[in-house]
Amino acid sequence: MDLLQINLKTFLSDIESPFSINEVCGYLSGFAASNQPVDSYFSALEMYFSNESEPHKKQPDYKIVIDSITFIKQSIGNGLPIFPFNDEKESNNKLIALGEWSKNFILSINFLIQRKLLKNTLDYQEILHDLTEISKVGHNYDINNTDETDQHYIEISNYVLSAVNHIYSVSREDSATND
Repeated sequence: MDLLQINLKTFLSDIESPFSINEVCGYLSGFAASNQPVDSYFSALEMYFSNESEPHKKQPDYKIVIDSITFIKQSIGNGLPIFPFNDEKESNNKLIALGEWSKNFILSINFLIQRKLLKNTLDYQEILHDLTEISKVGHNYDINNTDETDQHYIEISNYVLSAVNHIYSVSREDSATND
């Protein structure tokens, strides 16, 4: 776990967030892959992290969130790993974490599409459909830690990374064309 993930975990603990590091990184990865400026989706970050209904809880300082998005965006652009669970030893745990990550990635991408910050293309719809299936891995599929599970994880995680890279590339081209 890198320093940024440690800081993000501390942030989540400080604000008593109900979300795991895997869920949060998935959510932030969707925004990072979109190549959109933070101010265009900041309201989604506030909805996800703040808890105005419980004023006694510490309200978030979004610097760590924005730094995390920037770091994830750079990692995607450089082809570096973006999953916080890469160091997990058991493939079944990695698959479950990938499901959590995917579910929250879908949330941020859907927000961006609804706000017309990303185009609602057939490619994106297919990716979201596939990621929805992946997000069910911990609930709908029996996962044992076997060599076959290792292979499934490798194939599925490669697909997810390919999908993220596709969204990143297309949205980057779209934002360059709109400038």
